[in-house]
Amino acid sequence: MFGKISEGDISMEPVVFDGCFGWLHPATGPLGVVLCNPFGYDALCTHRGWRKLAERLAAAGMPALRFDYPGTGDSTGAEDDPGLVDAWLDSIGCAVRHLRERTGVERVALVGLRLGALLAAFAAERGGVDALVMLAPPATGRRYIRELRAHRQSWLSTSAGMGAVPITDDDAYVEAFGFGLHGGDIARLGELDLCRGTRAPARRVLLLDSSAPALTVALAQHYESNGVAVDLGGFEESDQFFLEALYSAEPVEAFARVHAWLLQEPGTPPIPPPRSPAGLEAAGELRLPGRRAIERPVVLGQCFGIYCEPEDARANAPAVLFVNTGAAHHIGDGRIAVLLARRLAARGVASLRMDLGGLGDAVPAADAITLDFLYSDALRDDAARGADWLAARGHARIAAFGVCGGAFVSLHVSTVHPNVVAAFGVNLQKFIWDGAARSPGEQSVVSSRTYWHSFFSAEKWRRALRGRTASSPLQIARVLAHRVARRIRIAVADRVERRTGWPVAANEARSLLRDVQEKNVSLRLVYGAYDTGLEEARLQLGASLGALRGLPGVRAIILPALDHALFTREARDAVIADFEAWLFGEVSREAAPVPAPACGVARSGAFATSTSA
Repeated sequence: MFGKISEGDISMEPVVFDGCFGWLHPATGPLGVVLCNPFGYDALCTHRGWRKLAERLAAAGMPALRFDYPGTGDSTGAEDDPGLVDAWLDSIGCAVRHLRERTGVERVALVGLRLGALLAAFAAERGGVDALVMLAPPATGRRYIRELRAHRQSWLSTSAGMGAVPITDDDAYVEAFGFGLHGGDIARLGELDLCRGTRAPARRVLLLDSSAPALTVALAQHYESNGVAVDLGGFEESDQFFLEALYSAEPVEAFARVHAWLLQEPGTPPIPPPRSPAGLEAAGELRLPGRRAIERPVVLGQCFGIYCEPEDARANAPAVLFVNTGAAHHIGDGRIAVLLARRLAARGVASLRMDLGGLGDAVPAADAITLDFLYSDALRDDAARGADWLAARGHARIAAFGVCGGAFVSLHVSTVHPNVVAAFGVNLQKFIWDGAARSPGEQSVVSSRTYWHSFFSAEKWRRALRGRTASSPLQIARVLAHRVARRIRIAVADRVERRTGWPVAANEARSLLRDVQEKNVSLRLVYGAYDTGLEEARLQLGASLGALRGLPGVRAIILPALDHALFTREARDAVIADFEAWLFGEVSREAAPVPAPACGVARSGAFATSTSA
């Protein structure tokens, strides 16, 4: 199942070494490059641009290897495994060795981004590295931990973080945007100090940063005092790079400088990469310790996936198809697709986590990613190809899983593919995508409940008068007025239709759910209490979701403390628990689905059935 992916001049091969999953971008030059990922959400945001850097280097004759550290991405392990920081440092050395063995390069350079730059410098200090590129490195691990905590606190102050459980500074857990550090690894990372712990990591160092110029200059002077040739520069594009994957922009100027600087390495001519024939070539597989399962990369046309296959398959349980959350690659926010896939494998359920066409590691990458692209029929059809592949592997019944935009794709593929018998959607924003007709403010993940709270907040008005808030109370009022007017229009049309039998306006959402019911799909929609997707559901289906009464196969529930992107452990754990109960209960039973509550809405966990969402 492993093999090279080739498309035009792009060639990359999935590789496995020492429990790590990665991608080799082949070339024939004497200098190879290992890319050292940033951590957590930074890695999720920058995945697309990071891949473009690897492709750029390979096109210039430098074979490049990008990979996931232990306990991250598609590699083995979990984020709460002990000793991860040292495992990350060791894995960089393993990556260097693997690159040398696979390509025969004479010299190796490390390119690290954010925390990856800090790790790369300490790994390079151990020897065997000829050049080092450090992009926006934190000067110390302690400083980086403070930044993670600050990001978490900043997020808690936004509407997206309402209801999230606070984490104190003395807690043995540090988390930001769904990814965390645990226990002793917090202290271990805090010990890393570039000026105190590294002296001469390589003969040449390129250091690009703009966030802390004084610290950057001090680090450059420290290396120069130890005989290192240092090139120093800014990284002004970093602010646009470290954005949500949908909006993240490749730092073209910085990457051009990295590319040019590496080409100055003696004896490294710009040799074009070899053209590889399309198709798959036998290679390896990733065995999951303690899970009795194997993961294999697969290529499905222009899509990519990781197939997680248990050694002992469970009877009656369908295979699970994971699709991208928005523009993020296939691991999902908080790595939820990986965590859930491996939990399922331990219980005998196979899964495929996909990069749909143009996203993640699919080839070729999309020229541009927009909301219209993420909600297009093309991605639904790509998900159907994943279902085709699972069906060909003998999985006659398939359950689709998705968050936000992925929930939309999962819902729609369930209506068209004969083998998709169930769909689980988290914070579905739209039943039908209205493209250019959508109105300002409607795509925000800020709920009206939050907006009303802000509108009547004296502090909000004070901040607005001082010009210290992105949205003024008057702007909030306009959004609320638009939403109220839209709700009234649909409610009036619905009442006229019920009384006269004549539809005033088509309700495509209800028609879609009737199609789901007629196909006998088990559909479960999970919402956070503050999510705008819940407002859309109430708008289309009635304030108490009464339109679901005649659709026993469709359920809608609210989970407590569920943020939009599942950025907290509590949110991810709640979704995973609910999904497993649903999959191994209602979906896995051969009998007809259990009828929904009378109102069509249930509350989960300690929840009782409710007449309103």
